[in-house]
Amino acid sequence: MVLSPPLFVLGTQRSGTTLLTRMLSAHKDLFVQNEIGVEEIFKSPISMESILDGIDRQVHGRFSQHLNELLEQEEKTHWGIKDPELTYYLTPLEHFIPASKFVLIIRDPRAVVNSYIENKWGLGTNAYTGALRWTKEVVMQLAFAEKHPKNVLVIRFEDLIADTQVVLEKICEHVGLSFDPTMLEYNKKKAQFKENRQNTNTSKAPDIRLAEKWRTELTSTQISNTEFVSKKLMKKFNYPLETVPQRPSLLKRSYFLIHQKVVGEIQLQLKWRTAKYKSQQKIPSKSI
Repeated sequence: MVLSPPLFVLGTQRSGTTLLTRMLSAHKDLFVQNEIGVEEIFKSPISMESILDGIDRQVHGRFSQHLNELLEQEEKTHWGIKDPELTYYLTPLEHFIPASKFVLIIRDPRAVVNSYIENKWGLGTNAYTGALRWTKEVVMQLAFAEKHPKNVLVIRFEDLIADTQVVLEKICEHVGLSFDPTMLEYNKKKAQFKENRQNTNTSKAPDIRLAEKWRTELTSTQISNTEFVSKKLMKKFNYPLETVPQRPSLLKRSYFLIHQKVVGEIQLQLKWRTAKYKSQQKIPSKSI
């Protein structure tokens, strides 16, 4: 079986990439691998063949089948992978241009920042540093999208939630597949990854309230700090400002950066140690 060119799903952490993966994998002809060991795939010397081999090894490790065997068993003709860490490997991914298609999902930075803080993964321990991370990654993603406009489709998380079918139809057209109505019933299909508190909403029908949760969970100061950092990109993607964002003082900015460095490291260590303990106890780690 000759593999089709892969689809790559791009986005920051907490931007809706897992939800989009659930929807896409519900398509009768499409399988999208959720999360991969990115560092193990992009090892020198890097080529299209080495990346594909790395992906295949990861799929085999997870499903005890090679990718082509899995696709044949599932009767799928197209495949792809999703991982937010792909943002840091966009240059190697150019090996797949022009054959492959990419979908980049953007989410309101205030919602992303709120999720960073809530989940305590060390991604953004406060609104200021969370917004810095979001902005840095989205700038990288957009540069890639603008360089390869025919290959990269950019969508908004909020549009995916509010007009699910319309957005999925656009994605299918971009990928070269016919729209499959079963994609709208993704939540009725068993997920191919470990479900947990962080991704529980991917097993539910689209809920516009997910896009607005930050309004009641972030303080006005946190919203202002996020908007100060991200306002240019927010304007580009039509996210209206809720405040008149003011630049935090030098003292506050210094505190935010120190807080991120110290508390972020503590959060990462706790996350790694928890995963290690569960591995030793032969309890599957929670997927992120």
